[in-house]
Amino acid sequence: MQSVLQLRPSPRTFHPRRPHRKSRAGCLVCKQRRVKCDEEKPSCHRCQKLGFDCSYEPETKDSVSVFLASPPDSKAYCMSVDTVTKKINEILQLDSKSGPLPVVQALQHFHHGLTNPALGPGRAQSAMQAKIIQLGFNSPFLLHTIIAAATSHIRHMASDGRVYTLTETYHWQQAITQYSQEITTIGPKNTDSLISACLLLTIRSFALDEYDPLSSFVFSDDITSLSWLTLQGGLRHLIMATAQWKAGSMWWEVFMKSHAETADFFEDDRPGRVAIHPGLADLCGIDDTTTAKTSPYHAPARILTGLLSLERGVRSFAPYTGFMGRLLPEFFAKLMQKDPPALILLSWWLGLMYGTEMYWVETRAISEITAITWYLGEGWEEFMRFPRECIEDYENACIPE
Repeated sequence: MQSVLQLRPSPRTFHPRRPHRKSRAGCLVCKQRRVKCDEEKPSCHRCQKLGFDCSYEPETKDSVSVFLASPPDSKAYCMSVDTVTKKINEILQLDSKSGPLPVVQALQHFHHGLTNPALGPGRAQSAMQAKIIQLGFNSPFLLHTIIAAATSHIRHMASDGRVYTLTETYHWQQAITQYSQEITTIGPKNTDSLISACLLLTIRSFALDEYDPLSSFVFSDDITSLSWLTLQGGLRHLIMATAQWKAGSMWWEVFMKSHAETADFFEDDRPGRVAIHPGLADLCGIDDTTTAKTSPYHAPARILTGLLSLERGVRSFAPYTGFMGRLLPEFFAKLMQKDPPALILLSWWLGLMYGTEMYWVETRAISEITAITWYLGEGWEEFMRFPRECIEDYENACIPE
């Protein structure tokens, strides 16, 4: 009886898995999040549920993809130009009679000729720029921004850049106007386009076409003379405003990588002089009890100290630019008051930025450092030696002890 009632597990039957092919046709958001996509079009169910902007990789034959992937002298490129030009004219409502060269040349240059180390090294940078262009074909304000940014670089390199000025000016104006309208309706569908445009608009606000120290904010009481710096905080506010949609953003991994590399000094809110250059601490009146709440110089001095420890040059471009987004109104007020500690902190940072050799940075850095040197005059030579050396002999510029 006992043997009859004894429960014995029945032998498990194994069924071989049927041959299958892993789908690679899922939407870009599901690929980014590494989750299964039902591949429903125009929007998969997962993106509909979460409110994300669902989009798919373009078909192999897509003219924009062919245009971006092909060398300018190839047959495939030539065949795709007309189609791409027609798309651009439709999206931006341009006069097709004006000729395709300026905008098509700008897109090609943006993809292959415009360096932006903030997007990552080499191949990763090129892939990111291709994604930005694809976004632009669904966002007119971003497409204007791309064309303007690329044209500004072409103009900078050209022997006679004046022929590009009109095109550049027009697209910057359209980009700024349309971006200002678009940012009033932030959501998952335009997050990536807004962030992309915001990053590129940095070029427009920061760049200075001609060396002119006398045009510096240090010789003006008008706050708009400092707009090249104050406007840079917009990216940080935009990232905060779009944080709820970060999981579906193509930018999230880029920002997280940058944050991981700089968190030690960007997020360090300890009181006192710890992790602050002694000379800068003395200059700014920072003692063992000073905090970011009691001094507008505490956080900038600590962040700047961290930046000074990084490898100099273009490899540190992303953390260098991050400094701008951490400056608060209290610090800007000190700059407009021409307070020497504020001017010196800014000039040290500009010295680091100059070494990135970004075309839109160099003239601004030289002009502002020279203006600050003139304004401070005698008695501040020791503090101004480092930024002066940066613009004269960057590789050998010595940080004071």
